[in-house]
Amino acid sequence: MAFWALDLKAPTHVSAAGGRFFLTDATEVPDTLEAILEFPNLLYIYSFRPTPLPGFEHMGHIGCLFEGTEASLVANYETNEVWVRGKKVDDFPRPPQSIADSPGHLREFLDAVKSRNLETTCNARYGHHLSKCGLLANIAFRTGHRIQWDDERERIVGDKDASQYLTRRFRKPWNLKTQRRPAQAERAHVT
Repeated sequence: MAFWALDLKAPTHVSAAGGRFFLTDATEVPDTLEAILEFPNLLYIYSFRPTPLPGFEHMGHIGCLFEGTEASLVANYETNEVWVRGKKVDDFPRPPQSIADSPGHLREFLDAVKSRNLETTCNARYGHHLSKCGLLANIAFRTGHRIQWDDERERIVGDKDASQYLTRRFRKPWNLKTQRRPAQAERAHVT
């Protein structure tokens, strides 16, 4: 929600901390994670936990808190609230809606298939752009390092330990061949 509302691009730095405090299954992903994604002029703090955000339990598990200098906005996919100095403000003047209503991911996907129009609100390019931040947060968590990210080249800068998580080994006979181009996104060919 925050990436969409703020039109965020890629972070310059990412750090994360967390652990497995509640789950006892065989997976390795943390059940509690705090990630800090540094954007120019903005800190984005992502919290993943088994409980809702303290103080906003009534908003449920999925939501977003925008904290400004004068007020805070807490929102989920159904409602939003404005808070000033710790008090909810019901008569806060609302700006005009700037994000179009979505017909739903499934409906939009089916319409795109029928029309051959790939420019949906959540297309593969947007999915790559958005999931990259979560993947970088996981890399920062695994290594315990603050990662510097070069989005133009899609590379972690100066950290071989963290960079190893950007690629993977494929089972034979599969491999991934890439062509490196300075200052441009890579083209990948899977064989």
